[in-house]
Amino acid sequence: MTVSIDVTGSLATPTTAFVFPFGNAFYNLQCLRYDLTKEAAAGESDEETEHLTEDQIKLDIKYIKSLDVKGWKDQDHYRVLGIPDMRIKASTKDIKKAYKYLILKCHPDKSKGNTKVNEEAFTCIQKAYELLYTVEGKRAYDSVDPMFDNEVPNVTEHNKQNFHEIFGSAISRNSQWSVIKNVPQIGTPDDPIDKVNNFYNFWYDFNSWREYSYLDEEEREKAECKDERRYIDKLNKAERLKHKKEEVARIRQLVDNCYACDPRIKRFDEERKKRKAELKLAKQEAYRKEQEAAKLQKEEELRIQKEEDEKRAQEAKEKAEQEKKERQKQNKLLKAERKKLRENVKSCNYFCTDDNIVKAMENLELLVLNLSLDDMKDLNNKSKSKDGFSDTYGNVLNSYLSEQENKTKENLVKAKQSQEVHKEQSQNSDKFATADIALLVKAVKMFPPGTINRWTTISDYLNLHSTLCKVYESKDIIQKVKQLQSKEGDELRNRVNQQAYENFEKSQKQRIDEVNACGGLSARDKMNTDLYDPTKDKKKKEAWTTDEQKLLEEALKKYPQSAGPERWDNIAEHVGTRTKKECMRRYKELVELIKAKKAKQ
Repeated sequence: MTVSIDVTGSLATPTTAFVFPFGNAFYNLQCLRYDLTKEAAAGESDEETEHLTEDQIKLDIKYIKSLDVKGWKDQDHYRVLGIPDMRIKASTKDIKKAYKYLILKCHPDKSKGNTKVNEEAFTCIQKAYELLYTVEGKRAYDSVDPMFDNEVPNVTEHNKQNFHEIFGSAISRNSQWSVIKNVPQIGTPDDPIDKVNNFYNFWYDFNSWREYSYLDEEEREKAECKDERRYIDKLNKAERLKHKKEEVARIRQLVDNCYACDPRIKRFDEERKKRKAELKLAKQEAYRKEQEAAKLQKEEELRIQKEEDEKRAQEAKEKAEQEKKERQKQNKLLKAERKKLRENVKSCNYFCTDDNIVKAMENLELLVLNLSLDDMKDLNNKSKSKDGFSDTYGNVLNSYLSEQENKTKENLVKAKQSQEVHKEQSQNSDKFATADIALLVKAVKMFPPGTINRWTTISDYLNLHSTLCKVYESKDIIQKVKQLQSKEGDELRNRVNQQAYENFEKSQKQRIDEVNACGGLSARDKMNTDLYDPTKDKKKKEAWTTDEQKLLEEALKKYPQSAGPERWDNIAEHVGTRTKKECMRRYKELVELIKAKKAKQ
């Protein structure tokens, strides 16, 4: 079967049709692709308000006719579409309207007159429309718009004086790159510090949507394979990142220069310094007032303390004067009674013959010195009756003489026994006696190793405190210490420890008896003075308690050396339980201990 086809006509010439993406799906895809928020891209969607009128379109036919398709990237697309002044503010509706207007005026086939252009120029118009009508295309071109002023004002005196005019315009034109709308502006000179801080916080964290895909030198569509496309993407990405870092540095420099020239910052710093200085002055003033109050309080306390000290000193002085008067009165009465007793005995010719009158006078003087005031009064009262006075005087004298004779015998016996003991110890031991060994042990502990001239110091200590009047040398002390530290000295140390306290008691009793045997004051004579106190005399053998030591230290601070001759009387009165001599003796012991500690160091 044969089919015949008759050709009745020719096919129409093929034409190129441009299909533009449109719709919500495309819009959402663009937001995801370029990381845009709906608010940021809302101004660029098809729902934007149209601001352009046909009278505002500036058709530059001369510029359009000079266009070359090959150099379309270097062309000013806004000028091509006739909206060179709108630029980034132009909406998609404005761009579409300008494009329609140009089509009617410049189409090669439909237009007439001077506005008609060739196909190459018309292709450039279509390229400009294709680029600016899409979100990504317009954003890419706006990011590198050659008409945008990227200049950053420097830090100069002129810019500081005209801060709001110069930096205000720079901040305003750079606000268009912000992803977030409602960008804070430079503000006014009277803005509060919170508003200024918010402004700089925003711009130091500025998030720009500016990107540099328009400057890609390699076109991805020209790649022949996947590897080549990947390589081109890598080169373009590196170049975009480089431009992005430069943009971030430019914005940061702009904000830094703005901050450096901002007169408000200077004013805030001055106000902060002023507040800080006022606060510092307030603290200093408060501290000064506090110190003055403390000083006044201390002066008042010192004044009160001084008045109390003067009052106590006056009372102590009055008491001492009263005691002195009482003692003088007692001494005067005692002197009168002694004189009366001497006269009474003298009138009786000392109750003896002329041969024994010297001895009788000596006995009378001993009796007068040792009798108490009351005993002498009783004896003088009996002088009215010669026989009664004679008998009483004889009995008192005989009793005193026999008592003194017995004490003398006892002291002689004790002294003889002590000499025998010392002699026996010296014979049974070497050069060191038992008492001196105890002193040696004490000295070794008092002056430990490290003391300067230790053995010389120990020898001086033994020679000073020894009761046997022996002279010890350093080499003897070293030899004895070595002996005591060895096993041979164990028995000797035990014996010394056992007899230490007994020897101490014996030596104390011996000294008291020797004083009495040599004609010292008796117990009756001591009772005639107010300085004697049996309780204090008993405490001489007792160690100082902690409370007594504290009272002594307080008294030493309270009554310094400048207190005068009555210092130790006041100290003894303050302590209460110790006599004047005991306080002085304790003070000397403390001085020796302090010197010994310093010698150790």
